[in-house]
Amino acid sequence: MVAIVKIRGSVFIGGLQWLPAMTEPETGLIHEYAGDAREFTPHAVHTGRSRVEQEVVVDFVKRKLFAFADTGTTTLRVTKPEGISEFKQGKASADGVTVSDETWDASSVSFIMKATAANPLRPAAPAVDYELRVTVREETGQVVAKGSHDGFPCFEFYKQVDFGDFELLHSHDFRVTGDSPAAMAGDMEYHFERNL
Repeated sequence: MVAIVKIRGSVFIGGLQWLPAMTEPETGLIHEYAGDAREFTPHAVHTGRSRVEQEVVVDFVKRKLFAFADTGTTTLRVTKPEGISEFKQGKASADGVTVSDETWDASSVSFIMKATAANPLRPAAPAVDYELRVTVREETGQVVAKGSHDGFPCFEFYKQVDFGDFELLHSHDFRVTGDSPAAMAGDMEYHFERNL
């Protein structure tokens, strides 16, 4: 029997120190948002290098879920036409990063991990979203995950059984698919199912 299974998910702007600059035609101001300057790894939690972090610890001994959620700091560099830059920072609320529909039976638990987080410096911009329906089996630590997410930015989901190695459940890289920040608008367009 398995005692502890962790499900870890994060959303991050991979590989980029700064997103491509946007220039306001009427003012000449150049806006650049900071990326997360990292690649895929299960070990980025608590480093400030993700837009969203979520972890659910399934404790089969206590028959309880323990949830952690956080958002990263958003940094905007605004450069004036004369070349002077100023920086603005904000942190999105983690209220939209939730665990719900917790259901236990004799040999497994099911729950939904969900995240919706908007850019705190551009409240009118679309939020980044994912939803993951998870079932964890006590006998083996097997995870059945069915999820959806936006096309931008990068998404990663992992499982860990009894403090062993993290195993990849699913990843999405906007640099591979060619998605841009516009992919955060509308419905979640990417779907996956994994049995691990």
